[in-house]
Amino acid sequence: MDEHEEPFGWWGWHWQPPVPLSVMQIIEAGSADTGLMALIWAMLGRRASVLVAAEPPMAGKTTTLTALLDLIPPDTRRVYLRGHYETFDFVKEPDADPRHTYVLANEMSDHLAVYLWGSRIYKTFELLEDGYAIGSTMHAETVQDVIAILDSEPLSVPAHRIAGLTLVINLYVSNTYGPAVRRFSAVNMLEPCESADPSSPVEGVRPVLLSRWDRSTDAFDHLFNAPEAQAKLATWAGCTPQEWATDVSRRKAYLEKMQHDGVRAIGATRGALARFGLGDEGRRTKDDQLR
Repeated sequence: MDEHEEPFGWWGWHWQPPVPLSVMQIIEAGSADTGLMALIWAMLGRRASVLVAAEPPMAGKTTTLTALLDLIPPDTRRVYLRGHYETFDFVKEPDADPRHTYVLANEMSDHLAVYLWGSRIYKTFELLEDGYAIGSTMHAETVQDVIAILDSEPLSVPAHRIAGLTLVINLYVSNTYGPAVRRFSAVNMLEPCESADPSSPVEGVRPVLLSRWDRSTDAFDHLFNAPEAQAKLATWAGCTPQEWATDVSRRKAYLEKMQHDGVRAIGATRGALARFGLGDEGRRTKDDQLR
């Protein structure tokens, strides 16, 4: 196995890695609902780059990102970056295939040598223009904070490359020690814009709010169902708004069926997700007995 296909310091400084979760366990915990997860699945299924952000440590950023990676196309190669030791030699490999590769960094920060920072983040965003997709996490409370950090020294990522990030998921956590309530507090799509926008701290990139969590009702406001948001998503996906809406609805129904069938463990979830759209969605595998 290539060294880049093996996670490198993925869980950071933890003496023991957190217990991994499946996307179904994330839904079961109330961190997201099936509609929101269907949206994220439809975007990651089309190779959207993604960043999971939260301000406090131990908020579940890496756990969330790890679970969401089960929603990317199954034929995707995963390249795990090596923090301060990264040389990006993998782009020079004869069989390098940007259109079928996700470049993954466990965290974008200067806290540890196994995390990505400085010029290596700038280089990672350059890869977007070659067709690579990227996934990572960051300490940031809002999407505006994410944009501002990427724009500032020593990163100085150009606005048009920040806009290529596509999907930013901000997490809310009530308590980082002991039992905690975690929610996908806001989900935004980033898009380029030609002028300054009041919703963004950086000219040239604009966040489009797709979902927000209502703390008072503990429910998710699916803004992505609004016609304007669906039009933007469909344009990004290269399809009609109706085709986009139909695809998200199919994925939501499939997740609800998985939920009804009691599919929750990581192996069972991966098996069920891999069968989506193959015509044998009702069949069960041995993994399904381990849910």
